[in-house]
Amino acid sequence: MLKKIFYGIIFSLFFTSTFGFNIGIAPTGFYASLDKNETHEIMVTNNTAEPVRVEISARAAKGWESYNIGDMMRIYPKSITIKPNGSRSVRFAVRGAKELADGEYKANLVFKEVGSGQIMQQTVQADNGTDVAVNFELLTEIHMAAYGMKGKRDVKGQLISSEIKKDKNGNVNLVANFSRSGNSGLAVVGDIEYLDANKRRVGKDEVKIGITSRETNTRLERNLVDIPANSKFIKVNYRDKDGLKLGSRELSL
Repeated sequence: MLKKIFYGIIFSLFFTSTFGFNIGIAPTGFYASLDKNETHEIMVTNNTAEPVRVEISARAAKGWESYNIGDMMRIYPKSITIKPNGSRSVRFAVRGAKELADGEYKANLVFKEVGSGQIMQQTVQADNGTDVAVNFELLTEIHMAAYGMKGKRDVKGQLISSEIKKDKNGNVNLVANFSRSGNSGLAVVGDIEYLDANKRRVGKDEVKIGITSRETNTRLERNLVDIPANSKFIKVNYRDKDGLKLGSRELSL
């Protein structure tokens, strides 16, 4: 049997997950005041029995390109080597400016494993019938959100539309579209009532839907879990975390 070896890299993206494959981070985000200088610390853990090297950077988040907190941030160190099953801290010094406009800012922080990761092998069959052993080097890349606030939060918005989407695996996703103004993203909470076929309530839940971008029209999607048995409809009252009512919808499950 002829075998050919190919090497590739798989990057695993984690936006709010505590653990990736080879590395983990804690906490999984932070919120800084831009009215003063602050330093935040994140611990990076090596979950393997081999040393790992990790590079750290900040990128502009989609929808927040004009409000990038990464431009106000110093990261040190930007590259770390962590001993097997060990941990190292990374500090993020956030420096606001007096002339900065009031409002909310954001960046995506990226923790990217570099070098030798876990090798996995899978045998596949080529077009000519030859077995080919493909080696994949599994490297972890974790993304997390960092927010900053200058001055007082001022946000306005309303619900435009909402729907239920189901994927081929049966997962139920709640989708909501909003119009927004002010100097901050909407931090949306959904107060959900689960209803049976006769519109009787069979359960309720308070769900953090997510934080919108600062674009005028913006969209959120959230997976619904632990849906009570016999639920045929949901009624969702959307609100911002500070109590602003955004609108409500009744949807079929």
